Amino acid sequence: MVSYSYNFFELPGFSKLFIDFINKEPFFGSRFPSNSELFGNGSFLEKQNNFKRDRQGFISVINDSMNCVSISGKQAANIKTLANENAFAVVTGQQVGFFGGPLYTVLKTCTTIELSEKLNSYYKNKSGFVPVFWLEDNDHDNLEASQAAIFDKEYKIEHLFCMEGVSKADRTCVSERQFDKTVKTALEKIEEILPETKYKNDLILKLRKIYKPGESWGDAFITLFNSWFGSKGLLFIKASEVRKKGLCKEPVMRELQTIGKSEEIIDRANTLLEQSGYHIQAKSFGVNLFFHDKNERYRINKVSPDSSASLKIAKRQDDTQFDCNGKIFSYDELIKLAEKEPRLFSPNVLLRPVFQDYILPTAAYIGGPSEIGYTAQIKELYEYFSVPMPAFLPRHSASIINSHSARFLDKQKLEPLYFTKKFEEIESELNNILFDKNIEKLFMKTRSQITKNYEEIKNESAKIDPTLIRTGAAACHKSLEHLDSLEKKIQTAQKRVHEMIYAQYRQVSNFFYPEGTMQERMFSAINFMNLTGEEQFLNLLDELTKGGVDRHCFVNFVL
Repeated sequence: MVSYSYNFFELPGFSKLFIDFINKEPFFGSRFPSNSELFGNGSFLEKQNNFKRDRQGFISVINDSMNCVSISGKQAANIKTLANENAFAVVTGQQVGFFGGPLYTVLKTCTTIELSEKLNSYYKNKSGFVPVFWLEDNDHDNLEASQAAIFDKEYKIEHLFCMEGVSKADRTCVSERQFDKTVKTALEKIEEILPETKYKNDLILKLRKIYKPGESWGDAFITLFNSWFGSKGLLFIKASEVRKKGLCKEPVMRELQTIGKSEEIIDRANTLLEQSGYHIQAKSFGVNLFFHDKNERYRINKVSPDSSASLKIAKRQDDTQFDCNGKIFSYDELIKLAEKEPRLFSPNVLLRPVFQDYILPTAAYIGGPSEIGYTAQIKELYEYFSVPMPAFLPRHSASIINSHSARFLDKQKLEPLYFTKKFEEIESELNNILFDKNIEKLFMKTRSQITKNYEEIKNESAKIDPTLIRTGAAACHKSLEHLDSLEKKIQTAQKRVHEMIYAQYRQVSNFFYPEGTMQERMFSAINFMNLTGEEQFLNLLDELTKGGVDRHCFVNFVL
């Protein structure tokens, strides 16, 4: 099934930090101490057991998060298992994505389910390991959540939006979003764009049942993923439900009662990472929490008491005021507000894993390269909040090879790695292969001859009138411009002759490296399910996740 696999350093877009993490460089043993203990003697899991959590509280949140779907027998069993004090969660998560978001979200989920099964086989004496999807719907990146990338039969990319007028500046939490009539337009568009296959009608019918006006974005995401993974026992938990029930009150209070401490801890970790040659993935702030005002989410900014100028560190805590969407709170007022209404606060990207593992008995978290990057910054945050740090493991990474691209690769004697670069580079290489070299040499020779002839004319005319030198130079420049114009027209004509070849290369480039990024980061899984059928596609991903995670695989699906 896996036709090709490559080390991550051979591919674009993977950071040095992630590559070194995958290669198990010694530095990361200290940043992720639980990774080497996950499959061990169980002492690591005892630390998780010793940390007392409100299991009934998060079970209640899971039930509320999943009230939009019918729970399978395996999910019901897993909920019961997770209520046991000796049970653990294997967690992954993502923001809400239209039509399920990019392919990597499905890959993360499949990796999580596979790891749960491996841990259940390894630890026979434990109550169980349950796969859990943490839906980060407190997020306010509505623009990202509202779109999906779909390709047509020629692999041209179309970005579909579930709602019009959404912008990056919008602060509305995705948890508060519902589809309006615009979603019907997106469904009509996807039906128009997707290539005709025997699976298309059933897929479109299913999407129409899930994505309809009045439905919440989060519920639609859960309903779609539940149709794919509910039978596998995957549970869902909405971050917004955790927040609204105030389950993270204790870590919220700790962050506010010691303002600046988490930033100081992260800054020290960042220095260590930078000294080791790594880029910092996520930025820390004086207060690493967001404030929720009605349906919107805002950063909490320190301000001086006598002006609106931001301060990183106040001289005294009592002197500090805080701006929450234009509402100014004193330090005491902010503390009292959090004490009374913890639902108004949620963690930023660096505190989110700590809050998540404060709630859930997490044995391992499955993340992508970016998540591994920012998690490398927060080991000491876990220690500060007295939350046991789980193992952090990478998801599987893959691109899909369909029958069309497989035939093309075979015919051209190419590997998919060739297409992991911008098409302009591929086009330039094609020009060198396809263009008539004799014409190119003739233009070079002519250009040289024109320059030489005009130089002789300038020298002779200067003897008559020195001011003619500039006139001669201008005439030479004009002649060369005409020559360049002719050369471009001939190049265009040559491209026309080979138009079919260029079109074929562009199609395969769009498929493997859409808009200059890896396929898994762009295309919705819906594209591939339309080609193979949902069941076959998910079964093939199940097979993929039984292999290692240390290389990027190009998976050949015979369609």
